[in-house]
Amino acid sequence: MRSLRQLLGIFLVLCVVLGSGHAQAEDAASSHPHRLSAATPHATYAVVNVTPNDVLNVRARPDAASPVVGRIPPYGVGVHISGPGEHVRTAVWVPTRYKDLTGWVNSQYLARQVGSLDEAVSARAGQVMWALKQKDMETFSQLAHPDKGVRFSPYAYVRNEDLVFRAADMRNLMLDQAVHSWGYFDGSGRPINLTFDAYFMKFIYDADFTRPQQVGYNTVIGRGNTINNIAEFYPNAIFIEYHLEGMDPQRSGMNWRSLRLLLEEQEGAWYLVGIVHDEWTI
Repeated sequence: MRSLRQLLGIFLVLCVVLGSGHAQAEDAASSHPHRLSAATPHATYAVVNVTPNDVLNVRARPDAASPVVGRIPPYGVGVHISGPGEHVRTAVWVPTRYKDLTGWVNSQYLARQVGSLDEAVSARAGQVMWALKQKDMETFSQLAHPDKGVRFSPYAYVRNEDLVFRAADMRNLMLDQAVHSWGYFDGSGRPINLTFDAYFMKFIYDADFTRPQQVGYNTVIGRGNTINNIAEFYPNAIFIEYHLEGMDPQRSGMNWRSLRLLLEEQEGAWYLVGIVHDEWTI
């Protein structure tokens, strides 16, 4: 009888051990990447959220520890997603093709590209955007048009009365305590009387535009109830739109934001001539 009890005990121990080992195997399998349900092949993307002095690594497999097979510059455009993504931990990796380079990249560094553009213009726009994010007015002043300066427009309808600052005056604008008249709030019609720093927080970098969902090249993405006259006002400029989609379901996507950079070429270099903020207004 005692030997039978011992056999039963051994049997129960084996069941517990085997059951425990099966659970661990399932845990290990659950950490493996799986296919996303949403297919994204054949779309065109631009590189975003990469500083001007960095690169976007392309890897052999969808994992940050995988070998680097190539690099895409921070201003890269025309990046093609060739198939569904892989969800690896908190990141979504996508198979891409950039010129002759193929491999996997983290999708948080890509935004849907609308329209086509030369990479030299994309590079200059990226420099402007990162200077704005870092409030680096010294760099910003060097990117401004040396003759025309930069016009600041709070909404898509650009006016002759919109304030223009010369490149030489921009270095200390953040410290300027003077209250300027920037136009009128759309909807209420109240005057926009703000210091440059306050205007910057409200009508320039009111969101992280280095991480947009879409980037438009000479193509309007955000469309509200304000007339957009950029093409007429800046006939010699190229505009790049950084668009953040509305994420609040209670507002049916109406809380979108766009920042448009207007660039003109002079003596082979591209300079900023205008910044146009846009959003849905009532």
